[in-house]
Amino acid sequence: MKGLAAQLSRVQLATISLFHIGVNNSTIASYKLCKAFLQGACLLRPPLKYPTPPWDLNVVPQALIQPPFEPSTKSDLIFLTWKTIFLFAITSARRVSECRALLSKPLYLIFHTDRVSLRNNPSFLPKVVSESNIHHLVNLPVFFPNFSNKGEYMLHLLDVHRQLVTFLSSQNQRC
Repeated sequence: MKGLAAQLSRVQLATISLFHIGVNNSTIASYKLCKAFLQGACLLRPPLKYPTPPWDLNVVPQALIQPPFEPSTKSDLIFLTWKTIFLFAITSARRVSECRALLSKPLYLIFHTDRVSLRNNPSFLPKVVSESNIHHLVNLPVFFPNFSNKGEYMLHLLDVHRQLVTFLSSQNQRC
C-alpha cells in the first residue's frame, strides 16, 4: 500500500472484512495489529485538509444594494429570490429545515410596522421537538423604515421586511 492515503487503507480493510471472518466472529479490522497499522498510516500520511477560501461578509451586502438586485421592483425573479433568501437567512439565523417550514399564508406571515412575524407549518417537527419550538414565532426587525440620510437608506435596501413585501407582490403579479 505504498503511497496510498490512510483512508484508502481503511476502505480496503473494510472490504476484506466483508469476505473474511476473523476469530470468534470478529472482524479483521478489530484486530490489534490492524488497528495499530491504521493508526501508524494516519500518522505517516495524515489526511490533507485544504483551507477554505477567505471571504468577506461585507462584500455580499454591498453587492445586494446594486444592480442587478436593485431596484428590487425591476429586478429579475432570480435576483429577487436570491436577495430575499439571503436576507432572510442572515437575519433569522435559522436552520434550513426551519426556514423551509415557514409559510407565507396570511395566518403565518404578518407584517407589522416594526417587524415581520412568521410561523412554522403546523405539521413541521423541529430538530428539538418541544411545545415552544413547534409554535415558535420568528420575528425579523425592520431596518430604518424612516431613513434620514444616505447611509440609512443603504441599510434600508437590506431590509428583510421590504424585500419580503417586494418578493410576495412580485409573486402575486406573476400568478
